[in-house]
Amino acid sequence: MIIIMESGEVLKTVGLSQKEASVYLALMELGAASVDAVAKKAGTKRPTTYLVLDDLQRRGLVSLVPGRKKSLYQAESPETIVSDLYKKQELVKRFLPEFLALYNVKKEKPKVQLFEGKEGVRQVYQKIFEAGEVWFFGTVQELMKIYPEGLQAFVAATRDQKLHVRDFLTRSDEDLKYARTAQRGPNYDLRFLPEGFAFPSDSAIFANSVVFFSFHPQVFAVMISSGEIAGSLRALYELAWRSAEPYDRNSIK
Repeated sequence: MIIIMESGEVLKTVGLSQKEASVYLALMELGAASVDAVAKKAGTKRPTTYLVLDDLQRRGLVSLVPGRKKSLYQAESPETIVSDLYKKQELVKRFLPEFLALYNVKKEKPKVQLFEGKEGVRQVYQKIFEAGEVWFFGTVQELMKIYPEGLQAFVAATRDQKLHVRDFLTRSDEDLKYARTAQRGPNYDLRFLPEGFAFPSDSAIFANSVVFFSFHPQVFAVMISSGEIAGSLRALYELAWRSAEPYDRNSIK
């Protein structure tokens, strides 16, 4: 689509105000001109025109005609605008690393996201797949009912060694069945909670995020993105992991 713009609109897009654009255009048409002539041509009041001309002089777009008893103004070439924009662009490029550093610091602030329904759960699992590594703690029993294809894709990713996994499961009948039947790869490490402990749902730590799934009464997932929070939970996870019972197919009944 071709966008047609008036000259004044173009000047406004590069930083001139409406009055500055009008005065500058008037001077370009008039050549050397007095304040009264510029004000009449631009449609601005005389006192305002003086102020605008002063601003344009500071920006290098207008100059006084030398050797005249009566003050006459003339417009500088529009190429000055292009040169000024180029200088600003180069300045921003020069300081871009510092700006990006500030931007990334801002990004480190904790972010909380809500993913609703089966589609929301699918989106979270996609983020987990892209992370390449995840530590789970919980139970697969609700996931098997709500999103069985997601669980199958998860198992396939570990079998193909595209995903490195630590999985902390309960000793529920569903979790034990899953442990016996899932075709996992060598990069899938599975351990169990002691007898008498249980998780009502599933949770995971990946990248700099922690996600908590809930399947009753509504299906949703809450993801907290924070390096500090994820790091704290990883430390607690590691403590529990070291005292947990490793998976042994022969010991699972």
